[in-house]
Parts: sequence; structure tokens; C-alpha cells
Amino acid sequence: MLDVIFNEHTLKTAMVLTIPLLLAGMGGAVCIKAGFFNIALEGYMLIGAFFSVLGTYTFNNSLVGTLIAVVTTIIYALLNGMIVFKFKANEIIVGFGFNMLAISLTGWMLTTVIGGKGLFYNPSTPKLVKMNIPLLDNVPILGSIINNQNIIFHLGWIFIIVLYVLIYKTKLGYRIRAMGENPKVLKASGQRMDFYKYIAVAISGALCGLAGSFIALSDLALFTENMIAGRGFIAVTTVIFSNGYIPITALASFLFGVAHSIGIQLQGIGIPSEFVQMTPYILTVLFLILSIKTDSIKKKNQKKNQKKSLYRGGLQLLQRLFLQ
Repeated sequence: MLDVIFNEHTLKTAMVLTIPLLLAGMGGAVCIKAGFFNIALEGYMLIGAFFSVLGTYTFNNSLVGTLIAVVTTIIYALLNGMIVFKFKANEIIVGFGFNMLAISLTGWMLTTVIGGKGLFYNPSTPKLVKMNIPLLDNVPILGSIINNQNIIFHLGWIFIIVLYVLIYKTKLGYRIRAMGENPKVLKASGQRMDFYKYIAVAISGALCGLAGSFIALSDLALFTENMIAGRGFIAVTTVIFSNGYIPITALASFLFGVAHSIGIQLQGIGIPSEFVQMTPYILTVLFLILSIKTDSIKKKNQKKNQKKSLYRGGLQLLQRLFLQ
């Protein structure tokens, strides 16, 4: 049984399933570093999926369709940000609203613009082109996993390094983190505070647009209503678990991908499909429980440290009084 579950195919499937979670999760991580808890990742991904298919079908080019999806999702994300930042609306309520708006908007456009009813698929619509790296043909395991994957697959893993460097090694990244950690310092330095939140939201929109395109254009260039199926909320879970730290966000996304991949393999040996569909969501609940427990432990440690510092301060005060 272990040979059936833990094999090269399981790892390859896990890495593919990780990509949309990884991209959306990193987008959410950038937002939370800027002090904006973005719960609208599900809606962003759905907008990206729809416009990637619409653009690809219209221009008969998957790269053009992906670019349209990214631009459209950035605009959608910035609109979300404007309502929260400019009009001071509650980010959670607005985020849920944008998730519901994406479902309604794409469902309406699917019928009125494309002419589909719950589903659009045209065999002539091109998929994302798969890439082959000849140097990796003879590399065991790694070659078979990385080769014959599309460009968004490769970008997803590359962006882990790019975003880490951006957030932790550049002036822009310092200012984005200052916006979330200590905005008063940023304001005192004369910087435009909301400007960096808008940048974070735009990055989130771009990454979610890529994630939606990956889901819609990888295997079959098609769109179905609500096709993201909760992946955006799983991505939010990775952000909560990692507190926006990019490497941990990537690791959590990969663990979800592995869990989903193992679930698919279990289905092949007779495990009910309902259990397979539950697997990533069960893991989501476990991650949330773990993050809550971790936060409670941190708070307890902080209280202990505060008590110790008060005790030490009292001793120092008594020492000064007696010395005088």
C-alpha cells in the first residue's frame, strides 16, 4: 500500500496541485505583511480563471489570455483595496463580498458573454504550452517532475525566492513590512502609507491571476462556475499558519498539495471519493487548530516574560533604595 501512495507520481501530482495554493498563498502573505488580511483570494482566483479562458478563446493564445487574467485580477484586487483603504470598510466583510461578487459576476458573464450554461469548453481553445528542458531528461525523478510542465508551474517555484528577496532584502519590502508592523514610523518618514498597501494588493492580484490561469488552462482550457472550489480559502489558511512568512507559506502549500495527491492515490485503491475530497479541508482545520494553539503558547510566554521583567524591575528598584 505504501508503494502505491508514496511514489514518483504522487510527488509530481503534489507539486502540480501545490502551484495555485502557493501563488495565492504568497499573494496573501505579501498583503498580511502590509497589514491587510486579504480573505478575497478565492474571488481573485475565480476572476483570473474566467478571464484567462475568455482571453485565450478570444485571441487564440494562452499567454495573451494569462496576461489578460493577471491585469483584470489586479484591477479587481485594487478595487477591493480601495474600498478598504479609502473608505475604511471592514476588510473581512469586504473580502467575503468580493468572493461572492466573483461567483456572481463570472456566472453572469459565462452566460451572457461566452454563451455557456455552467460550463464553457471549446476544443480549439489552446492550453498553456508545456516546456521541456533537455538537460533534465536524464536526471532521475527531478527530470520527470519538472519537464513537460507549463510556464506558470516554473514561475510558482521561482516566485518563492523572488518574493522573499523583495520583502526582506529591498527598500520596497522594508516599507511594506513597516506598513504592517509599525505604520507610525513609515508616516513619520513622510512616506505615503496606503501606497504600499496598494502595491501589496496588486502583487496579490497578479499572483492570484496566475493561479486562476493555471487551474483553468493547464489540462483543459475550460471554465466552470465556482471552479476554484475552496482553494482560495486553503491559501488563506497557509497565510494564517505562516503569519505571512514566505518560506513557511510555501511549505504549508506543499503539504496541502501532498495531502491532496495522497488522497487521489487512495481513491485508486478503493477509498471512497468523498474521503478524498475531504482530505485538504481536514488538513485545513488541523492547520487552523495548530496555529491557534501556537498563538496561545506565544501569548502565555509573553505574559511570563512580562511577569519576569516586572519582578526583575522590582528587585532593581529595591536594590537602588537600599543602596541609597
